[in-house]
Amino acid sequence: MEAATYILFILGCLGATDIAIYHSFAHGIRSNPDSRSELIVHSLRGPTYALLFLLIPNVTLHGIYFWCLIALFVIDVGISIVDFALERESRRFLGGLPSGEYVLHIIMGMLFGALVTAVCFGALEWRDLPTELAYAPAQVPDILRLVMAIMAVFVLISGIQDAIAARRLTGQSVRGDQISGSNGAKQ
Repeated sequence: MEAATYILFILGCLGATDIAIYHSFAHGIRSNPDSRSELIVHSLRGPTYALLFLLIPNVTLHGIYFWCLIALFVIDVGISIVDFALERESRRFLGGLPSGEYVLHIIMGMLFGALVTAVCFGALEWRDLPTELAYAPAQVPDILRLVMAIMAVFVLISGIQDAIAARRLTGQSVRGDQISGSNGAKQ
């Protein structure tokens, strides 16, 4: 799982860049009522990646656990599809999705595909082994595994912050509601 660990680390660094630059500083989506749905979707990504950051570099997942890891990948693909579908509308009143963020998402999507491929090539035989979850650190520097554990904590906190922000924004008017009334006429 060495290759998967390195790919996941790079993916995590790019994801943190996306959150810091585009979600927080450029658009501040946690305070924008139009971004509520996007925040709900982002809140699901926190626990998903926290699990990946802890599992990939540290354990073997045999039998049913291997299939649970594959299911986690499928769930993340679903999260990404919904996120991409929501972002354009979510950011419309903020000037749209910046080109840099769009390109970053493309790169992250390609890296995610590389991650899944690396896991399948490195661990496909796990699917046929008796079900077992075992501590078996990848042959990567210990400091990298420690950094990824810290990343797991931070991405989980980020997901929780997104959920709290989405809850706080519940009931606040979105700009589209402010422009038109219940019958669609301008107010």
